[in-house]
Amino acid sequence: MSAFEMVLMGCDGSRWDISGPNGGRQGVIIPEAGIQGIYDAPVKTEWDAAAREVGGRYRGLDREYRDVQLGLQVFGDDSPLGWDGLDSALRQAFCYELDPFDDDAVLTRLYVRSPRDRRKLSLAMSEEPEFKPDMDPMLDTEGDANIIYKLRAGMPNWEGQKRVTVFESSATSASDFIEVSNPTDQLMLQTWVLTLAKWTIPDVQWKGAPGQRVPGGPDANRTIALKSIDPAHMGARINYDPMRLMIESWSGTNLLGDIGGNDFFMYAIPPYTPPTLLPISYTNAPSGGARAELHQPRYWSRPWGLWKAGCTK
Repeated sequence: MSAFEMVLMGCDGSRWDISGPNGGRQGVIIPEAGIQGIYDAPVKTEWDAAAREVGGRYRGLDREYRDVQLGLQVFGDDSPLGWDGLDSALRQAFCYELDPFDDDAVLTRLYVRSPRDRRKLSLAMSEEPEFKPDMDPMLDTEGDANIIYKLRAGMPNWEGQKRVTVFESSATSASDFIEVSNPTDQLMLQTWVLTLAKWTIPDVQWKGAPGQRVPGGPDANRTIALKSIDPAHMGARINYDPMRLMIESWSGTNLLGDIGGNDFFMYAIPPYTPPTLLPISYTNAPSGGARAELHQPRYWSRPWGLWKAGCTK
């Protein structure tokens, strides 16, 4: 029995325990050597070399999408659906793209639970499934056959449980500290969620070895003073993800010009940053005060491990 529990949550809402203590409960398992592409996230390093240079010079990393292959064994002999019905139900757990007619559509998710935590990948089919039975599964007395699903994860890193820290007060102005940390091996693109007020948000530069990161360098004490959030916008989000608006209202309106001032948010949280308190404050809040949430996603290059002592939050 594997110490790692693997569960597929289908795009249709179905659940498939394919490995671990409950493996095969729905009639589907992942046999030995049936899975490929789940370990380290794919990376290619880029190098330059001059015409007469000895060796070369490192230029950067190219982080690519991840391809995963699941060879699933379907047992239909004990299922009331029969082999064909079970195979059909499994196929409906996968999709090539989000359903354009369903506003709540999700991709298939592969969860891996280790003794320490649980992480997931969101997966879409990149090709049609491959079916290579040894014999007709409808005639096989065991009623089983293997189907190979070829999948792709646009986000190649495994997603762990997001951490949210909060600063709030019932006063119309207040200041304190808020905790940030990054226990993962990946750069963390944090998000601030702010209610109505005139906020001053930390955006510090980081220095130090893994596990010993601290605010440092010229911008060790950097903060950004925003303009007051208009009640019409209800609140604001600050996104460090470059694929999203840097500052937006809760409804998604671009607020960079309205409340952003003259500075940009620059400093994401580096890998293996221990818990650190950063200053935060606001003024001009309505009656009842204000609240700031710091959303700290946890992405890892592997489905398990890569922890570092002192960076566990």
